[in-house]
Amino acid sequence: ALVAVDPQPSVVTRVANLPLVSSTYDLVSSAYVSTKDQYPYLKSVCEMAEKGVKTMTSVAVTGALPIIQKLEPQIAVANTYACKGLDRIEEKLPILNQPTAQENTCFLTLELDLFLKDSGHSLTF
Repeated sequence: ALVAVDPQPSVVTRVANLPLVSSTYDLVSSAYVSTKDQYPYLKSVCEMAEKGVKTMTSVAVTGALPIIQKLEPQIAVANTYACKGLDRIEEKLPILNQPTAQENTCFLTLELDLFLKDSGHSLTF
């Protein structure tokens, strides 16, 4: 009987799933959504930009797919080396496996508020 072997996860997936990275993404995403909700003009500008990025990404992926498929063996080798490098980085930097501290959330909010005040706006929760 054949035993299915799970392919190695991509280094991009592994990095995205690191607690520090994923919790920081959640913080930034939350601040972004909150800011859009508080500033209707900014929200409309951001939504137009988001739509443009989605369209360009779709076109780029469609155009690059034949090249990516052709380079799949080389990409797999590069991914293996990158995952090994990530293993070493995780060993040397255990903070990567800890979520973002609450203090950093406050710092991010303060930085965003100061930026908006410099622009003549304010951030209120």
